[in-house]
Amino acid sequence: MRTIIVAIASLLASLPAFAQEMSGIDLSQPAQPSQPSQPEQQPPPEPTPPPPDRDELAPMDLSGSQAHQPSAPRESRESREAKDKEEARKDVPIFSEKDVALGDKVKAVQRKGFLKRGRFELTPMFAITVNDAFYEKFGGGLRLAYSLQDSFALAVRGSYYEPYRTDNVRVGKLAMQSQLLSSQIYGQVMLDAMWSPIYGKAAYLGKNIVHFDLYLAAGVGAVWSATSLAPRNEGPHLATDLGGGVRFYPKEWLAFDLGLMATLYPDQPVQSLPSSMQKVFVANVGFSFFFPTTFEYVYP
Repeated sequence: MRTIIVAIASLLASLPAFAQEMSGIDLSQPAQPSQPSQPEQQPPPEPTPPPPDRDELAPMDLSGSQAHQPSAPRESRESREAKDKEEARKDVPIFSEKDVALGDKVKAVQRKGFLKRGRFELTPMFAITVNDAFYEKFGGGLRLAYSLQDSFALAVRGSYYEPYRTDNVRVGKLAMQSQLLSSQIYGQVMLDAMWSPIYGKAAYLGKNIVHFDLYLAAGVGAVWSATSLAPRNEGPHLATDLGGGVRFYPKEWLAFDLGLMATLYPDQPVQSLPSSMQKVFVANVGFSFFFPTTFEYVYP
């Protein structure tokens, strides 16, 4: 019993010394969780430099006085090309319209594809009158022309006509009891001047191109009618004509001609009546053959 008391007393006597050796616990802040120990970190590997660009500028020397100067931004390819073009443009002299000769200017209209200057034109034609409802005339003719200029020519034209009596004559004489006064034209010879003010091109079948021109014709000559022969034998009558047409040129030596000519001449079909001005409108269809068959283009 005594031994137990002595042991307890000894334990109580040693408590103050044990409390001084142990540090107190701070309960004012929550306890921080303990972090596991991390292994020592290795420095990151240096990045591998990209392959040099063909357009990249040479690296700048940063040693010495340039070490602390900021590097200039790299110039892009587009900006360099724009700068080169601008410098090249400055080297080219600027000309005004006055400095360009008239012959050096770009021509907006293409040259003609068919020329007639210095060439002969032989045109056989088929003719028919279009303004006589009682006595129609059918016939043919021939025209010979020489082109002094590409747009001007002189031509000699001769035609022969055969009259044709229509059914309107019987109706007019019997039913209407009318007298038909008509001058029967048999032939003519005319000297004409031909002018072609308009030239152009036309496409057919979607791909083929044919050249054409419009022409006007006027002249004087002589006409033979029914009064020019027996029994009256008045001879030829002085006449004038006026008309025009269009010609298409599928070949260098060939043209297709469509025309309309009006021939005016004085005649006296009935002797008891005064003479009057006779008007004959004739539609012509023909083919023109050019000689020489080829031409050489010459700039004016």
